[in-house]
Order: sequence, then structure tokens, then C-alpha cells
Amino acid sequence: MSAEPGLAAPARTGPARTAWRPVALLVAGQGASTVGDGCYAVALPWYVLAGRGAASTLGITLAAYGVARAAAMPAGGLLSDRLGPRRVLLAADALRALLLAVMAAAAASGPARLMILAPVAALIGAGNGVFTPGSYALVPRLVDGGLQRANAMLTGATQVGALLGPVTGAALVAGIGPASAFAVDAATFAVSALTLTLIREGAPAGAGPEGPRVSLRSVLACSPALRTMLTVVLAGNVAAAGIVTVALPVLARGYYGAGGYGLVLAALAAGAVGGTMLGAAARTSRPSVFASLAFLVQAGALAVIPYGGGLAAAAAAAVLFGLANSIGELVIVTAVQRVIAPAALGRVMALIMLASAGAYPVSVGFVTFVIRHLGAAAAFPVAAGLSAAAIGWGLSRPSFRDFGRVQSGSSGGD
Repeated sequence: MSAEPGLAAPARTGPARTAWRPVALLVAGQGASTVGDGCYAVALPWYVLAGRGAASTLGITLAAYGVARAAAMPAGGLLSDRLGPRRVLLAADALRALLLAVMAAAAASGPARLMILAPVAALIGAGNGVFTPGSYALVPRLVDGGLQRANAMLTGATQVGALLGPVTGAALVAGIGPASAFAVDAATFAVSALTLTLIREGAPAGAGPEGPRVSLRSVLACSPALRTMLTVVLAGNVAAAGIVTVALPVLARGYYGAGGYGLVLAALAAGAVGGTMLGAAARTSRPSVFASLAFLVQAGALAVIPYGGGLAAAAAAAVLFGLANSIGELVIVTAVQRVIAPAALGRVMALIMLASAGAYPVSVGFVTFVIRHLGAAAAFPVAAGLSAAAIGWGLSRPSFRDFGRVQSGSSGGD
């Protein structure tokens, strides 16, 4: 690769060794905190909806969390690049553990009060926004080979945690009460913070707080492929991000029922887990092309969900959707981690995730508009077609097709 500012040096061609202990610690901590997130997701609405003004209180609390999370992402990326990702992640986890303890105490002491919930939720969201870019920036500092496999381990842990968390949270809320679920969430963040204290991250040459500072503007200026990627991510998410949360439940209400809706969601999750497992072993010399083809398969699966002839076909398409999405994301994230210099990786990942998260509310409005005028079923091929068009535009750019390209003699999966 080019040695322009913000771009990593050429990929190593010799054998590399990876000490998997720090990766295992990170995976364990992230898996635990994801279980806690699931507990929080169940406990918060249950706690809030028991009081007066429940709907408005819940809406404001969730909005405070979401806005703060998105707003904090750029700061998280900058802090990660300036201070080192492990320090930032540790501080974010310690803060969230404290805040969740406050939430547990509030839930144990009485009904939900907006003056407590909204600012605490905003700070928790900010902690999440600060944490996320750094988590992507930390992984390349822990491995000297097997980067894609390490990413798959981390993704798999969060996927399993996302499956176990709501079940655990529901059991706690039903058996003891919301305060217990908040307390468990606080404990999982404490566990994650503990694992981070045991990790010793590497300091790649010319990177991190000890290395030269690189401006985000210079990274974008010398990487037209990255600018194209951001455009594709933004356009694709505007088109389709709201489908699962808006169009799918509307469709399921009319055709599949609540049980069918749950089955399709479970199929999406199963496909995502399977895609992570397959993606760990994926090998390609052109990751941008490989990932784009996977996303095109995902778009095709999305388009046919309502038209397969029944619930079984919809579930099968959902499995394919989740499978292709996980493989594509795993491959392209690994490519970004390889190409972008560690001194700028946190900010670049924050920008990519902000493009995705920022598109969501716009997508919800767009999908709602399509449903109102064309129906829920039509929203699926419309969103899929626009997503495919964005991906096709990206593939028309030679610089994008060559992003992360592995030269002969290198391993595309490390």
C-alpha cells in the first residue's frame, strides 16, 4: 500500500505470530458487557412504563441515549488515536459501570423520574459512542497476524451476548425486578474494565500517542477509496437501515403474526452468527470487491423476503441476509484496519460508524414513506434496489475496488 499520511505500510509478507491471550480477554469482556446491554434493553422500558407519562419518558430517555451516542463517536475516535484505545475503552467501561449502578439504585428506590433517567441515559450513550471506535482500533494492536480471525472472535462474542442478554434480562426483571437487571449490567461493565486492565496493547511503529499525529482531513484527501466507502455506507443505510425495525414488523403483523416475526428475527441472528464463522476463514486478495459482492447478495435476500411464498421462505431469506451481511462487514472492517494507519484508525472507524448511525433516523422516515404509499412488501425491493445501486456505484470506482488489495505473497485473511 501507499505510504501516504494515514495509510499503513505495505502488508507483511512473512509469517506472523499472534498472542491470543489479550484477544481472549477482550472477547470475554465484550461478550460480558453485551449480555449486560441486553439486560438494560429489557429493564429500561419495563421500569419506565410502570410510571406516569411512561411513553413520553421512555421516548425522551431513548432519544437522549441515541443522540449522545452518535455525538460522542467522533470524540471517541479522536481520543483513541491520541491516548491509545485501551485507555479510552477502560475509562468508558468504568464510567458506564458507575452510571448503571446509579440506575440500579434509582430503580430500587422508586418509580422512574425523567430528571434522573435522561441525563444518566445520555451519559451511558456517550460512553458507548466513545467506546465503539476504540474497540475497532484496539484489535490491530493486539495481533500480529490473524486479524480477521480476531475480529470474528470479537463479533461472535457480541452476537452470542446479544442473544443471551435479553433472555437474562427478562428473567431478572420478571423474577426480581428492573433494578437487578441494571445491577447485572453494571457488573458486566466492571468485568469488561477488569479484562482491559489485564491487556497490554502493542504500539505499532509510527502510531498511537507516541507516533506522529495524522489529521483526518489528510487521510481522506489521500484515500479516494475511503471517501467512496463513506458515501456507499451512508447511501446504503439511508435506503435500508430502517427495514428491519419498521417494514418487517408491519409486514409480519399482516402475514406472519408475532411468532412469525420472532422466527424471522431469530433467522437473521442465526445467519449473522453463521456469517461470522464463515468470514473468519474467508481469504481474498480484493476485500472491497469481495465484501461488495456479499452486500449485493444481502440486498438480493432483502428484496425477496416478502415474496417467497410464506414464512419458511422469509426465514430462509433472512438467514441469507444475516450471513452475507456478517461476512461482508467482517472482510471490509479488517481491510480498513489493515490499510489505515493506527494513528488515524479510531477517527476513521468513528466516521464510518457515524455515517451508518446517522443514516438510521433518515432511513426510518424514508421506509415509513414507502410503506405509506406502496405498502410494506414493496419497501423491501425498493430498499434493496437503492442499496445495490449504491454498492454498484462504489464498484465502478477503481480506487474503491483496489482498497485493501493484498499483493501477491500476502495472506488476505490475516
